Amino acid sequence: MKRLLKFLLVIAGVFLIIHRRVIWACVTGTEMPQPPEWHKKFIPCLNDKVEDDL
Repeated sequence: MKRLLKFLLVIAGVFLIIHRRVIWACVTGTEMPQPPEWHKKFIPCLNDKVEDDL
């Protein structure tokens, strides 16, 4: 059980580090950062939103 809890805490920490700019933009109300190119390849709905912003 302790291993699972440690694993989940590490995964949550990694998630927060990776998404820190998006979280900060959401909290402060500033503009969201552009998604990386690999997001656009694997998540098709992002292509529509990014093109609409241009």
